[in-house]
Amino acid sequence: MRIGFDAFPLQKNPSGIGKYVMNIIEEIIKNIPDSNYFAYSNREVILSDYCNPKVKKREFYNGLYGKMPGKVWLKAFAGKHIKNDNLDFFISTTGFFPILPSNVKRIVMLHDFNAKLVPKTMGKMHYLTHLIYFEKDVLSADFVISNSLGTADKLFHYFKKKTDEIINPPVSAIYHQKPQNKIDEVLNRYKIKRDYILFVGNLEPRKNLTFVLNNFIELLEQKKISNVELVIVGLKGWNDTKIQVLLNKYSDNVRALGYVSELDLPVLYSGAKVFVFPSLYEGFGIPVREALLSGTPVITSDIPELREAGSIALHSDMVVYVDPADAKNFKKHVIKYIDEKNVRKASINPEISIKKLCDFLQSI
Repeated sequence: MRIGFDAFPLQKNPSGIGKYVMNIIEEIIKNIPDSNYFAYSNREVILSDYCNPKVKKREFYNGLYGKMPGKVWLKAFAGKHIKNDNLDFFISTTGFFPILPSNVKRIVMLHDFNAKLVPKTMGKMHYLTHLIYFEKDVLSADFVISNSLGTADKLFHYFKKKTDEIINPPVSAIYHQKPQNKIDEVLNRYKIKRDYILFVGNLEPRKNLTFVLNNFIELLEQKKISNVELVIVGLKGWNDTKIQVLLNKYSDNVRALGYVSELDLPVLYSGAKVFVFPSLYEGFGIPVREALLSGTPVITSDIPELREAGSIALHSDMVVYVDPADAKNFKKHVIKYIDEKNVRKASINPEISIKKLCDFLQSI
């Protein structure tokens, strides 16, 4: 069997979607080891140590191809290269398909419905691509994977199409509460000397980081919290000018660390007084699970997808859901977690299953 997939999310310093895609590809290979696998991109493809020797990379990042937006290359040029590999299945990891021979079965991974729910938080080209192709491509799929029950519900609501399998993003076993000596070591390396509130996510409008920054500074100025800093982990995103202005203005109390290694991130979660994630919309919300598994209480948005992510908490006081526009309620809970001691409690890391997907892949 010959299985191909677009590998755009599999780049250096992967986002949550990149980690999700890599985990699912690994699980497929473990369950169906005798197949041939092909990764396509006009960017350099970074695979896990497990997948790297088992996947043939089809990279086209030199010359003109490498200068194109990924979806332009996928739609206009990828098809002729994919055709040469005589695939049985093609997995879209981003919601879009190239031109494929009619005999190739189509599988799509759905991560969110940003274009429907929060279009103003998207770049113009990104939104336009969704407007033209997304619905048509999703409806053409023979098998649909949704990353959450919320995403599956929105798929049926907007496109009247059912999800074939819901696969929540798995969280690595390295996310668990760390011992204090390890926390002290990592905090010293990052020069974090005070108690801190943690935020993890790309610096872009949808993550609602300006809301976090403004309310944090207001709490400090009103002396409702003291000797606390805000630590931000995440790469620069699009349309982040307002965020950068605030980061520069409040640099004495706000630390922007940029990308943090997978080894250090669980420790930063474990050391935080509270993790805040009042995103305007998420297809799932991996950072919520990462924080809970690291033993850190969470304040996040009251939307179905983030409630689903937070459902692993065994104790109700470990996660609070708030309106992402309600500053008063958000600040109240920040104060509560800063003042409280010994809030940390365990959560359960559920195993993922891709049985239906593997059954479909083995159906021909």
